[in-house]
Amino acid sequence: MGARRSEPDSGQATVELALVMPLIIGLLLIILNVGLVVRDQMAVWLAASAGARAASISPDSPDVVQQAVEDEVGLRPLHLKIVRDEQLITVEVQYPRLINLWLIKHIVPQLTLSASVTMHVQDVG
Repeated sequence: MGARRSEPDSGQATVELALVMPLIIGLLLIILNVGLVVRDQMAVWLAASAGARAASISPDSPDVVQQAVEDEVGLRPLHLKIVRDEQLITVEVQYPRLINLWLIKHIVPQLTLSASVTMHVQDVG
């Protein structure tokens, strides 16, 4: 007759999973937040690029540049700085980004994402 195998460790896998699961979830949330920050940084760069294009065509119209930046991305509030130097115009866009992750939001300070794009002023007309 075959001997019956005893399984004293049958609950060990469940306990190990219960101990490791919060770490796995925490790691996934951190990866998700890093992805969101990278996405927002790309959007800020895109907004600066759109602002520089608009500023190169209408260098004396900051309202046109502001509207072009706001139309390009849905991030708010965006802070613009426009600097003209002879035939070059630079648009810098900044976006304050909060990390809304339960424990980390008290540790990580508010991030300021920024991008700067320079273009030649176009002669139109």
